[in-house]
Amino acid sequence: LWKINMSKYAKTWWGQRFIAALEDFTDSGRLQRGRSYSTDNRIKQWLLKEGKVEAKLRGNINPYFGVYKEPTYKISVQMTHLSAAQWQKIIQKLTQRASFIARLLLNEIPENIENVFADLGVHLLPNDYRDFKVACDCPDYEVPCKHIAGVCYRLAGQLDQDPFLLFEMRGLAPEKLLQELASSPLGKVLSDAKSGATVELAPVASFYTRPVMIEPPQEISLKGFWQGQ
Repeated sequence: LWKINMSKYAKTWWGQRFIAALEDFTDSGRLQRGRSYSTDNRIKQWLLKEGKVEAKLRGNINPYFGVYKEPTYKISVQMTHLSAAQWQKIIQKLTQRASFIARLLLNEIPENIENVFADLGVHLLPNDYRDFKVACDCPDYEVPCKHIAGVCYRLAGQLDQDPFLLFEMRGLAPEKLLQELASSPLGKVLSDAKSGATVELAPVASFYTRPVMIEPPQEISLKGFWQGQ
């Protein structure tokens, strides 16, 4: 049931993969409660800068924890960064494949992009809790709490719209990646083809090829007829 409902909060395969990583270290009850904390009604402040999300969420009154008036909690979510040397090697491999460059320039993440990262012993998308660094100042001792889960849901939705945020979460500025892709030899060819003059569409009289009647020749040779001359 959780995997089916997950598509409501992330529509792309990379957004769903991001949320699915939470399953490794979050119980289903917190995940369900966390969904309600991803709405505009709950999120009072949202800042995503240099691959780190800092948000303020409206909490609930809970006498069990000694909370008798509506609180505001501070949450931070980030992912472990790859080193500059690792990114240099990854970019070098990405710019050698036209399919990777084309998909990325179209604001999409190729399904087989993890093969490039796997060659270096790393990965782009999160696999488990070790890929996350999260914090919340709520009284819940469990990590991640429902507030952190809510921020992750909201972040997954943003990743759907801007997949380059995933690279930023891993420590690579989107501007840097786009610059490297566009300046590569293959990237220049694709950019030139994309920016070239478009071919004007010409209307047609029919959706299928119509036969054209031609006059038969004055003289017909049986040999030429049967041999296709």
